[in-house]
Amino acid sequence: MSRADENVRLGISLPLGSAATAVETALFARDRGLKEIWLAEVNGGDAYALAGALAVGAKGMPIGTAVTPAQTRTAFVHAMAGMTLSQLTGGQFVLGIGLSSPNIVRDWAGQPFDKPLARMRDHVTTIGSLLAGEKVNYESETLSMKKAKLGGSPDGKVPIYLGALNQKMLRLCGELCDGVILNMVPERALGQVLGEVRAGAEAAGRDPRQIEVVSRLHVLLTDSEDRGRQVVRTVFGPYAATPGYNRFFRWIGFDEEGKRIAECFAAKDRDGLAKAVTKDLCDAIAVVGDADKVRARLRAYAEQGVDVCVVNPLGDAAQARKTIETVSGCLDGLSLPGGGVARASLA
Repeated sequence: MSRADENVRLGISLPLGSAATAVETALFARDRGLKEIWLAEVNGGDAYALAGALAVGAKGMPIGTAVTPAQTRTAFVHAMAGMTLSQLTGGQFVLGIGLSSPNIVRDWAGQPFDKPLARMRDHVTTIGSLLAGEKVNYESETLSMKKAKLGGSPDGKVPIYLGALNQKMLRLCGELCDGVILNMVPERALGQVLGEVRAGAEAAGRDPRQIEVVSRLHVLLTDSEDRGRQVVRTVFGPYAATPGYNRFFRWIGFDEEGKRIAECFAAKDRDGLAKAVTKDLCDAIAVVGDADKVRARLRAYAEQGVDVCVVNPLGDAAQARKTIETVSGCLDGLSLPGGGVARASLA
């Protein structure tokens, strides 16, 4: 059975503080009914190393990366990590990769941030071949690999998921990958976004119902939505200025906001950038509100096409625990088999 045939599930997004805190938070989430762990990677903990710790510390929970930047490691290193973590988790590891952003890849890691579609195709193709046990000879504009072969085998198939926002990458995901990882995608845009994944799958002769939809949902539990939105503006405004996210928000209907954000970012006008993140854009980026609103929005995401709602609690460890307790059980009784790509793009 593919993961996309299972019921809608809740997951927790980590890290949150130190590696030890991440393990503690994962166990707390598991005890309250959350099913999966998904690891982001920016400039804190190494996602693959942390996944290894969690495979032991929170034994039995499926673990995925959402996402590791493709370009900051070679395809061969990604494949070795996928094999190792599959073994450690008993076949419950999902390898999620994405483009990340120019500042992380180019400025921090010193790697090229160009030819994004070609680089991602090359990575996904070669990683998949290596994890399938093949000896890989591959030559392209962005990647050269000669007689490469892993010195071991994963525990079954390692699914490869792609973090994608814009149309060409979404279609590539539909063509090649087992799942799509979304970030900052509002409920109302799910049909538009996942329709591109469906188109890519159908053009490649694949069944879109077999492609799972994972969405990281930034959750700020608060009784003051205005104060909560101000936090969202401060934390996520710079994301909306990066080229990929800026194009994405303009594509899904925030054209004026996107233009203004780009202008303010270029002018180094932080206050103007924050003001350009309107109330509607804040609500697209994050789930902000009291317990009832947060639970209702998570359920709406699931009903409109998300197979795994991954909660990223905003705040400190105590706030995270309160958020986990609040969302616990909010998807109980919701059974929507058939794959979120199919559900959303037919809605």
